[in-house]
Amino acid sequence: MADNERVVSAGLINQASLAQAYTFILRTLHNNGLKATAAFVSCFAADAEAVRESIPLIEQLAALNPGWFARLLPALRRGAMDGWVGADFYRSLSVAGHEMAWHGATHLPLSAHTSPEAVALELQLASRLFRELGQVPRTLVFPRNQVGHLPQLREFGFETYRASLPGGMANRLSGLLNEWNLFDHGVMDKPGRRGAWQVSPAGYFLNWPSGVRAAVPVAVTVRRWKSLLRHAAGRGGYVHMWFHPHNLITAPAMQIAFDEIMGFAGGLVKSGDMLSLTMAEANKQYQSGELP
Repeated sequence: MADNERVVSAGLINQASLAQAYTFILRTLHNNGLKATAAFVSCFAADAEAVRESIPLIEQLAALNPGWFARLLPALRRGAMDGWVGADFYRSLSVAGHEMAWHGATHLPLSAHTSPEAVALELQLASRLFRELGQVPRTLVFPRNQVGHLPQLREFGFETYRASLPGGMANRLSGLLNEWNLFDHGVMDKPGRRGAWQVSPAGYFLNWPSGVRAAVPVAVTVRRWKSLLRHAAGRGGYVHMWFHPHNLITAPAMQIAFDEIMGFAGGLVKSGDMLSLTMAEANKQYQSGELP
């Protein structure tokens, strides 16, 4: 949300609010025995000093994409990093055993509209910060869900990525209307292969009750997700939920929905009716034939 002027100007996202959101997510997953894939931007995951030492590389990226870095680079130069540092959250999720995936080095979109030169710099920056983080992810969640540069990224060593949802106003409207589907049985496609890649389905975004989406009651969101999970458990389907921790800060009602849905999912796992898997684990089990 660093490029959302309204959110940034409001000052809602800071170290304190981030700590509350990540602590809530970790506690909720732990209490319900659930695993997650946590996709981190490298510059957010690394310690602030490691990011400051990478300013020359970020300046090269900014020269190619000045609009994207108009807010980040000045803040970094001033040392004004409140709300930009997630190293503690990264370590907490990693220690808890969740899969740590890559979400770009700077959250610059990696679509076809971004130059190969910029992608190469993103990977160079990521490689430097991976050494500081002590691990190299193999799963990729594309920034803004904009898939691109697959040969370049596969050559770097990534193996799994999440597919993007169809774009366009019609699809966004359809997605909004579907939030009211209390009997949603739309179990997603299962993980599969596309050439050299393992690909996870695009999944469903947990409704962010902000703006027009605030018109969707939390109770409706919960009932829809329970229908999805119940139907998937009964049919052997695959359901993937995703959202940004920052969403929990800007729309706190979302925490109520997440807590109740995770409680329901945890119950299905404990009863043996459902498996809780990371993206990499799900792809591995589907590819090996362990899951039909």
